[in-house]
Amino acid sequence: MLLAAGQGKRFGGGKLTAEFRGRPLWEWAAQASENARFTERVIVVGTEGSIKARRGWRTIKNPAAAEGMGTSIAAAIRVLTDCEYVVVVLADMPFVSSTLLGRLAATQKVAFSRYGDGNAGCPAGFPREAFPFVASLTGDRGARCLNFPNVELIDPLQQDELVDIDTTADLESFNFPA
Repeated sequence: MLLAAGQGKRFGGGKLTAEFRGRPLWEWAAQASENARFTERVIVVGTEGSIKARRGWRTIKNPAAAEGMGTSIAAAIRVLTDCEYVVVVLADMPFVSSTLLGRLAATQKVAFSRYGDGNAGCPAGFPREAFPFVASLTGDRGARCLNFPNVELIDPLQQDELVDIDTTADLESFNFPA
């Protein structure tokens, strides 16, 4: 599940379609998801979004996207009734790797990425038994607020994988040739 419904207010709008190293920012996380070889891929967009799904992706429109990330996660979980496990990826994370996404999925448990400060966050993964709880998310809070017991924390191979682009300054500071 690729979350691409945010408004990018701190960026000034148009964040996910801004060019980053030769292509739209959101496509980097999409490519990592494709390389992870997930059997189903969905992208969650707002009703006003200009992002069109890539081949092999299903689009889920979230009419409540302006209320926050929690509504997008919940909207997708309610549609993904045939899945046994879902990995949540943020579309503004251009350095996330397919390896990290695959490691989250391999746990088959509630799993979050571990940030350098020890906190849990996205990307994250959820087994089917967690879906009812995840589907209850509202507002701008992600699934970390649900306080699942026995959560697995997965360290990325490099902390840069967890960089997200929030502002034009972020985009410029990382937008150098790979």
